[in-house]
Amino acid sequence: MQLKEGLKAGDLEGVVSKRFSVDQFKSKMGDDRNIMVLTFTVDGLAPAKDLERFAETGYTQVLDADATPGTMADGKHKVFIEFARQEGVDKHVFAFLEDLKKLTNIEIFEFTYHKRTVPFEASAKNLADVLPLTPEAYTQKIGKLRIGEVKDFFDRYEMMEFKLDNNIISVKKEGSQDFLKFELHAFGPTQPLLQESKAFAIDMDSMAECTFLTKYFGPYHITKTTEGKFIFSKNNESVVLSKYKW
Repeated sequence: MQLKEGLKAGDLEGVVSKRFSVDQFKSKMGDDRNIMVLTFTVDGLAPAKDLERFAETGYTQVLDADATPGTMADGKHKVFIEFARQEGVDKHVFAFLEDLKKLTNIEIFEFTYHKRTVPFEASAKNLADVLPLTPEAYTQKIGKLRIGEVKDFFDRYEMMEFKLDNNIISVKKEGSQDFLKFELHAFGPTQPLLQESKAFAIDMDSMAECTFLTKYFGPYHITKTTEGKFIFSKNNESVVLSKYKW
């Protein structure tokens, strides 16, 4: 059975993972609000390039497809496939996957969304229900995910009252009378955030503030920058905050 771009049924069997991610990585073509990014994992550069060409030249709905030239830490390659985020994009993705099933002999694809690790079967219903299909839906969904991620970072065991509103975090520890408020500046992997920090404050007052915050929040590595921001780090993730009105 001949498929698009010179590939035959089964040509990519055994080299494409059945699980792909959506919106885990940033778009190369534009704003993430407007573009949906599917990321596939492939064994080998040659099949990764085959998948890239298959997606980019075989589907008018695909804005861009790109295979990583170098291998990842596990020796595999990533292929990023971008679709315009608009009503009906779930149907375009489903049609693409149906053809990809023939190339890979994969019966059921699975997908994860953003930074979440829980997989969903890539059925037409799940694609329509889970994926944000418009820029407005994306903004809303990412906002909710961000609240959950930051809350989990600080309060995995639900020992605090936690709110996030327009980048202002309000926290109140059990037994405390008042909320502490902070402005949220960044959240993500520790090393890039540390590299963006210009210098760290080591005066006595700054050290005392870090000690107070450690006692309040628990076992985080907390440092203060000369810009008055606090970096909370744990398990290779960090949050950058500054005091808000206190």
